[in-house]
Amino acid sequence: MILTYGRVLSAIKKALWELMKEYQGVRKSLWDLVEGQERNTAQLERIEAAMEQRWSLERGVRKKKSRDDTEGSENGSRKIQKEKTSSSASY
Repeated sequence: MILTYGRVLSAIKKALWELMKEYQGVRKSLWDLVEGQERNTAQLERIEAAMEQRWSLERGVRKKKSRDDTEGSENGSRKIQKEKTSSSASY
């Protein structure tokens, strides 16, 4: 009878040991996933910052171009007005 209990305990010990190894493997896999997720999140944050910076620069360029276009058309209108005034005065 004691021999039977010894075998049962040995089988339980072996099963628990196998479960422990499996748990350690799963734990490591989960930890690797968490670390990978942290790396991915950090990379996405860097990409977001770069895109924000690029969009900000592009908005600045568009605003400047729009301002230059507006000033250019105003200057062009003034030049045409001056030319009309000059040609009218010469008659």
